[in-house]
Amino acid sequence: MNVRVVGAGEAAETLRAALARVGLAERAGEPAAFVCTVDDLSRAIAMRELAQVTGPIVVLTDDAASAIEAGADDAGGTADEVARRVSARIRAPKVSRLEETPMAEPPAASGRRQKPLILVVEDDEDARMVLTELLRPRYDVDAVGDGETALKRAAELNPDLVLLDLFLPGMDGFGALTGLRRNSKTADTPVIFLSAQGDAETKSQGLSLGAADYLAKPFSEQELMARVDRTLKLTAQKEHFRALAQTDGLTGLPNFRSFHARLEEEVSRAHRYGHPLACAMVDLDGLKEINDKLGHAAGNRAIVALADAVREELRDTDFAARYGGDEFVVLLPQTNETQGAQFAERLRRRLVEVSQDAGLPVRGSIGVAAVNAGELDSADAAEDLLRRADEALYRAKRSGRDRVEVAQVPH
Repeated sequence: MNVRVVGAGEAAETLRAALARVGLAERAGEPAAFVCTVDDLSRAIAMRELAQVTGPIVVLTDDAASAIEAGADDAGGTADEVARRVSARIRAPKVSRLEETPMAEPPAASGRRQKPLILVVEDDEDARMVLTELLRPRYDVDAVGDGETALKRAAELNPDLVLLDLFLPGMDGFGALTGLRRNSKTADTPVIFLSAQGDAETKSQGLSLGAADYLAKPFSEQELMARVDRTLKLTAQKEHFRALAQTDGLTGLPNFRSFHARLEEEVSRAHRYGHPLACAMVDLDGLKEINDKLGHAAGNRAIVALADAVREELRDTDFAARYGGDEFVVLLPQTNETQGAQFAERLRRRLVEVSQDAGLPVRGSIGVAAVNAGELDSADAAEDLLRRADEALYRAKRSGRDRVEVAQVPH
């Protein structure tokens, strides 16, 4: 992937070296990201606008907050941290929300909204109309007049923010907020309370229930917009840091922690709906030899090349993660043993092509295991599936590498 380093001198060279260590470099064509020191930020912004691209600008600075306020998308205190953040951003995995329903067809990934969606919950029709008109030039807005309807609409629309009046007919604002927090679809949706009752006790109760902010009536348009903007930005930052905590910095794939959470979900889903589930363990052959002969930067490029090859073979319902070091793992829902082996062989062949294109000996050994729904009753089903795939991988490595082995069916 092409990354543009803006600026010159020792700092720029340090950034280029750090990017190379995660398999990124400056190449011809449209840049996927811009990297610079804080002194070159304005120039990077101008270059991005001139190129008419949307890639992130990641800055080397100790003052991340000021850099982001000045127009950067992200920042790191060291060159290696900058490189990891760039890698995570431009190699971010495709995320799709899987609903707890039988999947006749793979679910489509949820599209990114052009504008944030705000749900206004206000029983006074005039106030509801005024809020809608104030917000609509900058946001998409949906408005309802009571708490029960708000809970249903929030679950349907998954808004980016809820403006919630405290005093509503029937279920009040406190009850509505409690309902939002109990639903997994809206548990993390930020809420700003609106109320003419602005005493400290009421504010404290709202915030203790999980509200992001409290806006006392009457309020100005300027204050409304400032609090809405602030809440949306803080939420975006939290989501960004949460994603970083669950993402491998080198490859952009989910990490070990993310994988184990997803494994439990997929085993539960397969058991509930009677679907088979396959797991593939993938190991990069000869990483030590690559590191010894060509250097660790080449080893990192080989790891990234393998990760990119895995990513290209995934369906929307599949899930891949870097399991650690040179090892990756792939979950294949609604996939039996034969189909899992076919996936693994396609991936192995793709790695041969990748090796030729990258000029590196990128080869992989792959172990595959699968279970039918009837085999998922055990509390150890997830651990057992992973263990069998790992044993098959070990046989592939022991049998000469660059091959696929399928786990034996348990008796």
